Amino acid sequence: MARSFGAVFCLLMLVSCDRNSNQPQSNDANRKSANHPSPIRSFVSFSQKSSDQLKNYQVILKTSLGNITLGFFPDVAPEHVRNFLRLCQMGFYDHTAWHRVVRNFVIQGGDMGSRNPPLQMAESSGIRRLQPEFSKMKHVEGIVSMARGEGLDSAETSFFICLDAQPVLDNKYTIFGKVVSGMEVVAKISNVPLEGSKPRERVELIGTDILEVTP
Repeated sequence: MARSFGAVFCLLMLVSCDRNSNQPQSNDANRKSANHPSPIRSFVSFSQKSSDQLKNYQVILKTSLGNITLGFFPDVAPEHVRNFLRLCQMGFYDHTAWHRVVRNFVIQGGDMGSRNPPLQMAESSGIRRLQPEFSKMKHVEGIVSMARGEGLDSAETSFFICLDAQPVLDNKYTIFGKVVSGMEVVAKISNVPLEGSKPRERVELIGTDILEVTP
């Protein structure tokens, strides 16, 4: 069903992220470790990473309904990728909610207004507005894109995952990633009971893990 851009705009408007054992491992264990990398625990300066280096990172969104793994498109939206990884590393997305669900359209999360506990004032200074990085990429199922308010440069923390192709969003919102595993969890979130577009019961983004994946 066709949707006006005005309705979509209101819908997505932003309201206001094991150490290796020292014991020898067999080749099988090494292959398993490469396929299932451990979360990064040390600080990474993503602002110093090139686009090619940023391609090697993934993020696991740990939700109350299961895990969703994201990959990124730094070639088309490097600053959005850097910002998202930075917010994840700083724990900004921890204990936020999937606050908006529109069936056959998107699920949306990352709004700091849904965070419990809320950010402290000093922490809020880490939130930055982003310049748009629109591209020729299409909003199709599994695409991760940044929500924003009226201004093109009003994107901050809130993001959405497309449940189906949404051409009305193309060249209006910045695509910066995609779901590489966990679309079944996205489907679960999209089917929770709703009051309007808000889940009747809180669906939590419990936390995030950043992975560095060997090319």
